[in-house]
Amino acid sequence: MAKMVLSLSPLSVEIVKYLIRQTPDVPDFEVISGHDMSAEDVKKTFSAADVVLGDYTFKQKITADIVSAARNLKFIQQPSVGYQHIDVEACTARGIKVANTAGANTISVAEHTIAWGLCLLKNMFHAHKSTKLGGWEQMSIKPAEIKGKVWGIVGFGRIGQAVAERLNPFQLSRIIYYDTHRLGPSVEQELGVEYAEMETILSQSDIISLHAPLTDATRNMIDEDALNSMKHGAYLINVARGELVDEKALAEAIMKGKIAGSGIDVFSEEPVSMDNPLLGVESERLLFSPHVAGVTDEAAGRIINMAVANIARVLKGEDPESLVN
Repeated sequence: MAKMVLSLSPLSVEIVKYLIRQTPDVPDFEVISGHDMSAEDVKKTFSAADVVLGDYTFKQKITADIVSAARNLKFIQQPSVGYQHIDVEACTARGIKVANTAGANTISVAEHTIAWGLCLLKNMFHAHKSTKLGGWEQMSIKPAEIKGKVWGIVGFGRIGQAVAERLNPFQLSRIIYYDTHRLGPSVEQELGVEYAEMETILSQSDIISLHAPLTDATRNMIDEDALNSMKHGAYLINVARGELVDEKALAEAIMKGKIAGSGIDVFSEEPVSMDNPLLGVESERLLFSPHVAGVTDEAAGRIINMAVANIARVLKGEDPESLVN
């Protein structure tokens, strides 16, 4: 009997089938599209599914209620690094394995982070806008060099380490990092970084970039107190999760000139609501993007290839990789 793969992603059934079949010796399977299903219909289909391909748009949430309907389900493959829309605890309780595509967008996010650091320091958005309108502010743009600055990295997993590797040629005075797990001295030396407590990151960094996961401990970790502790004229870059930052406090910190600006790729509500306090800030050193730091063509290709290869492994009776439970 053919196995059932329920695809909650917006990819067509034909593409999902084709990609899974690129792995040799995959047994018969069928793919059911569930991206446009109601939650009730997803729950019904869960009862027959053997494998689920999650939704990279995060529209289709996998809740405890939906998981409760599973009968044959052994595996959920999320085609993204984030999986906050999946109740992993409920899956674990029912013996359902969950995997993500850890590392697939590391390069993309690291490059986006550094690009924003350079744009903020060099005031590129204002320079572009002013020049396009006919201005010639050669002496008032006031760009700065990254050389000699202190860059603080919060969260030092794959992406944080990739940022550090790419920063080294810029000859910063220091690259400091904070994480709940400190690396060994030899690894720190190889990456050219120093461990520092969060208080030091806040008070000494010219640029702080966030790469931490969203947990109860990290939610609103950059609040009013943290922003008040930051070095005057510093920049904050968030390419991790919107909920790491108190958006109202950040908006006020920029408007009051406590920090110089920020680059924000992620928001507490996505798509971002027009009543988000950050959107009301008039500052040309406040840059936004719609959660695209990890969505390069190259990363998208790695993500879907990793995801379907993992599904193929499970259909063949093999162990999946990149499990989160």
